[in-house]
Amino acid sequence: MSVFVSNSRTLAGEDTAIGAALARFQRGVDRVPRGVRPVIEESWQRCLSCGIDPVMPRMPRSAESARRRTTRGQELLEASHAVMAQARTALSGCGTMLVLADADGVVLHTDGDDNALAAAAGVGLTCGSNWSEGVRGTSGLGTSLYLGDAIHVHGPEHYCQTHQSWTCSASVVRDPVDDGVLGALSVAGPSDAFDPHLLPLVLASASGVRSALAEREELRRKKLLEYALAMLSRRSTTGLMLFDRRGRLITADPRARAALASLCASEDETFSTRIVALDVCAGPEAIVTQMPFWLRGQWLEAVIADEERVGTLVKFPGTLQAVASMESGLPRYKLRRVMAYVDARLGGPISLDDLANVAGVSRFHFHRQFRKTVGVTPREYVLRARIERAKGLLTASDLTVGEVSGAVGFADQSHFSNIFRRLTAMTPRGFRNSMSG
Repeated sequence: MSVFVSNSRTLAGEDTAIGAALARFQRGVDRVPRGVRPVIEESWQRCLSCGIDPVMPRMPRSAESARRRTTRGQELLEASHAVMAQARTALSGCGTMLVLADADGVVLHTDGDDNALAAAAGVGLTCGSNWSEGVRGTSGLGTSLYLGDAIHVHGPEHYCQTHQSWTCSASVVRDPVDDGVLGALSVAGPSDAFDPHLLPLVLASASGVRSALAEREELRRKKLLEYALAMLSRRSTTGLMLFDRRGRLITADPRARAALASLCASEDETFSTRIVALDVCAGPEAIVTQMPFWLRGQWLEAVIADEERVGTLVKFPGTLQAVASMESGLPRYKLRRVMAYVDARLGGPISLDDLANVAGVSRFHFHRQFRKTVGVTPREYVLRARIERAKGLLTASDLTVGEVSGAVGFADQSHFSNIFRRLTAMTPRGFRNSMSG
C-alpha cells in the first residue's frame, strides 16, 4: 500500500510540473518545455503549428462518417467485435473504456465502464467524432495515429484543457496484408483510473484485432482456392491469372505466362508483387494510378463468393497467346519502353513517329513489329490505353465527361464518346452511372 501511495505522490508531482511547462509553452514563455517527454513535446509543437485552441478545441463530428466509411474502416469495425465485447466485461467497474477509431481518427465504436462512457460523452469522445491530433491536439488516439506507434498520454500531457482530466493508452492496428495503419485502439478513462497495465492491455487488444483480420483474409483465400480448382479443371484457350482480394497472385496457367512474356512483363516481378489496383480495399483511385503497364481493365473479372468479392480473374485475350515465340516482333525492352512512353503521355498527342523514335526503328518496321507483338496497331493500342485511363477517371473523380475527354488526350468530346462506345459498348456517362450504382 505504501508503494502505491508513493507512486501516486510522484505521479501528482510530475503532473504539476508538466502542467506548468505546458502553461509556459502555450503562453510563449518557453517554446522548448523542460521536464516533458520528447514525444509529448513534439506533439505540442505540432499542435501549436496547427493553431489548435487549448481552451476551446474544435469538436467536429463527422455526420457522414457512417455513410462514407471506407472498406478498410468497415473491415476494422467488424474484426474488432470480439475485442470490443470483451471490453465491457474487462473494464466494467474499472472506470475505463475501449475506443476504436479509423485511420483518419474518426471514432467507430466505444465500450467499457458506463461511468467512463458518460464522462467521455462530456468531452465529445463519441462515435463519429474526430480525434485526430490535428483536430483534438495531443491524445492517445490522435498521437498514436500520427506516430504509427503505441503511446500513453496522461493528464496534463494532453494539449487541450478539456482532456487533461483523462489518461489514455493507445496503439495502432495494422493491416495484416500490407502493414498499413487501419486505425487505433485506446483504453481511456479519468486520470485517477491510471494503471501501468493499460498500455499492455491495449497492445494485446490491437494484436487481437489484427489476428481477427488475418483470419478473415485466410477464410476468403480458401474460398478463392476452391474457385481456382474448379476453374483450372475446365479447358480454356484463354490465359488465366487469379488474384486474391488484396491483389496477391494465387495461380497462373501456362498460357498466362506466355502472354506475360509477350507483353515484356518480368515473371519474377509480376508473381511476387501485390497489384494494388486489384486490392478491393484500396479504393477506386488506385485503379488509375497503380495498374501495371501490362494489365488492361477489360481483362478483369470479379470473383464473387457468398455475395462478397474474394478475388479477381485476369483473362488474357487469345491474340496474345502465341506472340511469346515470335522472333520477328518488337524486342521486349523496346516494347516496355514504348508502353511506358504511352502511359506517361496519354493526356497529349502521341504520333506514330514518336513511338517509332522511342523504339529506335523506322516508322514502317515499328508498325509491323508492334502489331505482330501486341496483336493490335499502335494507334489502336493508344486508343485503348486512353479509354482505360478514362474509365478510371470516370469512376474515381468528379471530372465532367468533357474534362475526362481532354485529360486522356481527346481534343473532341464527340470523338471520345464514339471511341468509348466502340470499345466498351457504353457511353462515358452510362459507364459512370453503372459504376456509381
